[in-house]
Amino acid sequence: MTAMENFIGHTQLQEEYEVCISKGLVPYVRSSPGIGKSDSAKKFAAKHNLELIDIRLSQCTPEDLQGYPMREGDKAVFTPFNIFPLEGEPLPKGKNGWLLLLDELSSANKAVQAAAYKIILDRQVGSFNLHPNCGMIACGNLITDKAVVHKMSTALQSRLVHYQLQITVDEWTEWALEHNIDHRISAFVNFDNNMLMNFNPDHEDHTFACPRTWEFLNRTMNNITVDRSAHQPRICGTIGSGAGMEFISFCEVYNDLPKWDHIIDPKINEALTPPPEPTAKFAVISWIGAEVEKKDVENVLPYIQKFGGEFQMLFCRHILRRLPNMDRESEEFRKFSMKIISKANRL
Repeated sequence: MTAMENFIGHTQLQEEYEVCISKGLVPYVRSSPGIGKSDSAKKFAAKHNLELIDIRLSQCTPEDLQGYPMREGDKAVFTPFNIFPLEGEPLPKGKNGWLLLLDELSSANKAVQAAAYKIILDRQVGSFNLHPNCGMIACGNLITDKAVVHKMSTALQSRLVHYQLQITVDEWTEWALEHNIDHRISAFVNFDNNMLMNFNPDHEDHTFACPRTWEFLNRTMNNITVDRSAHQPRICGTIGSGAGMEFISFCEVYNDLPKWDHIIDPKINEALTPPPEPTAKFAVISWIGAEVEKKDVENVLPYIQKFGGEFQMLFCRHILRRLPNMDRESEEFRKFSMKIISKANRL
């Protein structure tokens, strides 16, 4: 198997979790930092109403996984910590079971990795069986990314089903829409796809752009008008200097866009002309696609039709992501979108 054959996106990964966990196997997900390994486990737990138990193996000792020796008569018995759901215990209140997330597996030292053998393969903590309603997922960073990573033994490798998570702009954009990520962030990432995951293990900056840090930045945006002098330290301190400066320049384009009231008024927008620069065109189309209400979609079509075909297609994609029934609810929009799709298919 080549390294590419086990690459997988977030959507398919959820399907693989279903298969592995239902068959008593442990999927192991590795990736560069910050693209949502832990979040994928949380999503699976929420979907199946499981209580998530997050264990950071890089912070564990072997005893944490094997149990501590306790004297019982003339013998020592390994007693597991109460974080592990064991056979015979009642289910958590209101839950269907547990999901045990063995996070940072590749960052655990050799002794801790060895202590995990029994949990992963035999589903045992010391001599105690895990609860049958407890599934497991393991995660770790790539050894090539210069994170704190220890090479995994072949004994541990063979106990896991291996996947390498990758992030695509389309998947992330869908996630961003569901989580109300600021439209300027989504637009910028779609304008320059390389900025979604701008990671180089040899970088000398303090941080880098990745899905995790974009989400951090989103928390601070709050529909603010980006001001270079006021916001540069925060933006660059969140996503790195290179990505930060480019994002600031991209946001400054919005300061010169047409007024919103003019864009949604068909009597006015017929006289408007698209901005000449590709960056500004991308910004205005993304802005309209992210903000326009259902009642005004038809009103903005005269203005959208003045843009090139690729920007019209971008507008349709934005609308159908946000308002998936728009092509059935608006005859004008349906005709417009079908015309654009037909042109694209002929190219």
